[in-house]
Amino acid sequence: MHPLTLPVAGGLILLAAAVNLLAYALGRPNAQGTGRMHPALQRSTSALLALAAWSFVGLGATSQLTAPYARWVALGMSLSFIADLIMAAMLKVPNRVLGGMTVFGLAHLAYLAGFFGLNNALALEAGPAMLGSVATAFLIACGTWWFTVDAPQAPRSLRFGALGYLVLLATMMGVACGISSRAPQLGSLATGACLFGLSDAILGNQILRQHHWPGVSDVVWASYIVGQAGIVWSVYPALLMG
Repeated sequence: MHPLTLPVAGGLILLAAAVNLLAYALGRPNAQGTGRMHPALQRSTSALLALAAWSFVGLGATSQLTAPYARWVALGMSLSFIADLIMAAMLKVPNRVLGGMTVFGLAHLAYLAGFFGLNNALALEAGPAMLGSVATAFLIACGTWWFTVDAPQAPRSLRFGALGYLVLLATMMGVACGISSRAPQLGSLATGACLFGLSDAILGNQILRQHHWPGVSDVVWASYIVGQAGIVWSVYPALLMG
């Protein structure tokens, strides 16, 4: 691993945290009172995390065992940045919510490809812990959709698109937690995936059920971006293990 790997990637992650705080400090409350972050600064933190992920690829991915994991996480974070632009209406698509869910779904598939590859590279094997973790996450996702997200008055495509998305997200969470349970060095992976899931559950409740409680958008973003940072940071211990 190149000696600049940690300073560059870690520095970008710390910069993302600082820019997030700046986005909150310089922003103004929106009309609904759901958030106050400066939009451009807010989304730039997602780009910084993508750069951090790619810096792990360029500087640290020297092991044939774990280098693919770094690349998959970088791709997933890059897709997430694109989805962030769509959700913020900075990148125009016919349906902002469905478009954002679709691109985020691709990001989760990239993460899953990386997780399964890492699981095989570290010879962790898919045992009861992994299966139990995925099953638990699946049940939580279905319960979350039923009790806090689904809204009969919403368009059918949006309702069941949200269900499919939550199931995919739950699979990502379950696999991340299953890997972390057998490799404690990767604890940030499980924490990050779960925060990502929490963020999207709150966002689904906000979009479909129109629950616009004060500060909800800031809570969604904070849990999301910290979750993404956890996933990106997991590349570092994975590279060390490789």
